[in-house]
Amino acid sequence: MNIQKNKLQTFATLVFLGFFIWWISFQHVVIKLGLSVQWYGSTYAFLALMGAIVGFVAARKWGGFKTILGKALMFFSFGLLAQAAGQLIGDYYVVWAHQSTIPYPSWDDVAYFGSILFYIAAAFMLSLAAGIKFSLKHISYKLIAILIPVILVSVSYAVILHNHQYNFHKPLTVFLDAGYPIGQALYISIAVVAYLLSRKLMGGVMKKGILLVIIALCVQYLSDFTFLYQSNRGTYVPGKYDDLLYLIAYFAMTTAMIKFLSIYKRLRPSKPVAPSKDAQTEAL
Repeated sequence: MNIQKNKLQTFATLVFLGFFIWWISFQHVVIKLGLSVQWYGSTYAFLALMGAIVGFVAARKWGGFKTILGKALMFFSFGLLAQAAGQLIGDYYVVWAHQSTIPYPSWDDVAYFGSILFYIAAAFMLSLAAGIKFSLKHISYKLIAILIPVILVSVSYAVILHNHQYNFHKPLTVFLDAGYPIGQALYISIAVVAYLLSRKLMGGVMKKGILLVIIALCVQYLSDFTFLYQSNRGTYVPGKYDDLLYLIAYFAMTTAMIKFLSIYKRLRPSKPVAPSKDAQTEAL
């Protein structure tokens, strides 16, 4: 188990480092949109694709759609696939359509916004597995579940949409401007509550996996935050720090999927997960 886990994590880390070194190598020519920049933008979504594949394997081990944790991992994997699809669609505008900036909104937003919906569903499933139904009876968890999205949405609107004039003749743009920060605030707040509750989940062994998920979701939020900020001001440049943040987010989520796979192998090495009448097993 450890050997297989280490191989997966080592490979993912090497892929990440390879793309990171590549990113550094072209920063001096990024404004010129050289060939290296274009190929970089077209290929680093491979890390998201790898995370999705590992996530689907981990989800199957945990019971797939028959268990709550299996559903959470499936939805995280679908979210990664949607991110990879959005990346490839966005790169079409730069590489093949020869546009200096990606239009907003465009077809890649269908995939990106879809990933937010998948991440919300996944975080909610994690919170169910951790016992959120019962723990929300405590005032502290209620405050966390309310304050985190309020703070994140407030910051998003104060920075991204400062002096922003809504064009109600473009309802899709208005919807995305509002939907991106609200959706991201929701999945981060739900994931944080799940993490706080995870000490009760199977002796706390899930905490590291859920913490990695939270890190990935927070970096994803920063990535989209940066992209929306730049897009609204017409300053987005492919290949700059926004793409680096997306790369880090993909790596963190891939690492989280590897962690959940290794947890399964450590706890249940010899038999597949099956639905059970036992309360803890049903929660998973």
